Amino acid sequence: MAEREGFEPSRGLSPLLAFQASAFNRSTTSPRWMGSGQAAGVPISASQRLVAACLTLLLVGATPATQRHGLPGRYNVPQPWVWKPTLDFTGNVIANESFESGAIDRGWFQCGDVPAYVVTEHPYRGKYAQYSGTVTGVGEPKGNSGACQRVTIPPNATLIARLYQLSNEGDAMFAYQEADLLDDRGNIIVNLYRASNNDPRWVLGTWNLAAYGGRSVWLYFGVHGDGYAGKSTQQFVDDVVLQTRAPATPGAKRVGNGFARRTSRT
Repeated sequence: MAEREGFEPSRGLSPLLAFQASAFNRSTTSPRWMGSGQAAGVPISASQRLVAACLTLLLVGATPATQRHGLPGRYNVPQPWVWKPTLDFTGNVIANESFESGAIDRGWFQCGDVPAYVVTEHPYRGKYAQYSGTVTGVGEPKGNSGACQRVTIPPNATLIARLYQLSNEGDAMFAYQEADLLDDRGNIIVNLYRASNNDPRWVLGTWNLAAYGGRSVWLYFGVHGDGYAGKSTQQFVDDVVLQTRAPATPGAKRVGNGFARRTSRT
């Protein structure tokens, strides 16, 4: 079983991404300025050169290169909070941990600027998984696409989640997958990870949350984007567990505040 530390970006393209790689490999050529009836090899006059230069400037000015700008995303935690499951620190405190209700409900809420979804595409366990990204898989969401749940963290707690992450971004500057702990106003308490990974398989992530034991927070999983149509970043989440810490999963490697391990399941 291959292992890797952290959630490093991978530069490959997954066949599951809903766009064609050829769209990002189009070459352009300089225009050939040859008037109607102009034969190859015939000298071009000075006036023709001036006209060609002016047309070139007009065309270049009309097709500027696309520039990307960072877009702030908002975390819209529910106000007021209405879901109040019974606290039981002897087991998993996450409700609907595998999204088997078939919707973002029963403890989970829409907590981004744009929708997140529950889908049937390759879940880790059961029939469903949570998905963040655009509904078509094409382009980046414009803002945050994610789901969150309010939890009271048990003492000596460990968070475990299965992640399936796809992206053709070169870095996490404009779009990324993430998980956070948020306060009741939607402010980030701690960022658990932020990355632009392209790894079309389920990865086990584990985080030590003992330092936050007893606090009530919002656990958020999602994708942030700038609305750019030329790239795509997606994330699937399944089998989320938060409970008093058990022994470390065999084979997992510690990464900062948590662990990450590659699994063979696809």
